[in-house]
Amino acid sequence: MEDSKSSIFRAGAVERYLQKREEAVLPRFVSPPTWICLWLLLGLLMVGGIVAWSAKTSVFTSGSALVRVWPERLDSVYGRVGPGEMVVIAFLPPEYLSRLRIGQTLFLQPDRAGARLGSRVIAVAPDVVSPEAARKMFAINTGDARPPTQPSAVAIARFEPAPSGLPADAYAGSVYNVEVEVGSRRVISFLPLIGHFFVE
Repeated sequence: MEDSKSSIFRAGAVERYLQKREEAVLPRFVSPPTWICLWLLLGLLMVGGIVAWSAKTSVFTSGSALVRVWPERLDSVYGRVGPGEMVVIAFLPPEYLSRLRIGQTLFLQPDRAGARLGSRVIAVAPDVVSPEAARKMFAINTGDARPPTQPSAVAIARFEPAPSGLPADAYAGSVYNVEVEVGSRRVISFLPLIGHFFVE
């Protein structure tokens, strides 16, 4: 009589079954197409980061500007400006004085609908100018619209009027909003949270 406790399964089959149960099987949380999408996203982020690091954008400061005939008594101070020449005198925030340079682009905005007028800076005041000193130096009347009311960095450019057919001296006394390009900045420095680490 056979032993009643003997298994009905062959020993080899039982052993293979037990080996399969002991193998570690990692769960598949993500399907292969999702992995491909994640790698593509990572690649795009890396390319975007490289572009943001290498690309630069212009930095502008804004202020007000007055069109004047250049006073003869200032010829010795600003040698690049001739007497009687029509100039733009731009009054800018004093913290940008160290970043103002001859040759930078100055943009006048005549009105909201008009195109900006560009000109090159030909002279920069060496020091911050007080409102009173600016009025005396550049013969600005208190009746002029928006005379300087606070200390300013001063940049001077030749006035090149819009092609309207009017002579340049017809614009004397005009007041404009002005922007001056004072440098450049990496695009990555504009990103929130991490941008301040990349400000030069």
